[in-house]
Amino acid sequence: MMDQARLTALHEAGHALAHVRLQIDQMRASIVPTDELQGAVLSNCDVWTAAGAEDMAIADCAGCAALKAVGQADDAAAPGCDSDFESAESLADDWSLEGGLEGCKSRAVDLMSRPENLTAVALIAEHLLMHLTLDAEYTQVLVDVADGETTEEEFERYLSMRGHAPPFKAAG
Repeated sequence: MMDQARLTALHEAGHALAHVRLQIDQMRASIVPTDELQGAVLSNCDVWTAAGAEDMAIADCAGCAALKAVGQADDAAAPGCDSDFESAESLADDWSLEGGLEGCKSRAVDLMSRPENLTAVALIAEHLLMHLTLDAEYTQVLVDVADGETTEEEFERYLSMRGHAPPFKAAG
């Protein structure tokens, strides 16, 4: 059984990865708890089209979907997702998205279950646990590392330029 910090990191990593994969602007991902939330991915996104609404609804469901994709049961994955699901349901209803909320949840699970996304979620979660907050650039670099587009040497150079150089540790 995973501890709460790891569950929260995986949940927020799912949101962050969905933002990257679906090209939704994001400002940061965080696992710093507040009075209301265990963590958050903050985005700067307005929805103007049905396609944009669907992407945002999938991203809203991606935290729970990431936990399901790594093998968590529904009862372990769903707690704390109420506001995510409310947002996704509102988008699904307002834009008449195919399958409504359940369709968005299913598409989010499909997205998070792809092997390349499982790897990226694990790496993002690992770095959230180390740093508590990641900006959008850092998240993108982690996805590039997971996808093999950025080498270990390039990643270490990037970390050094940012002022922190923990040893590279591949997810998995």
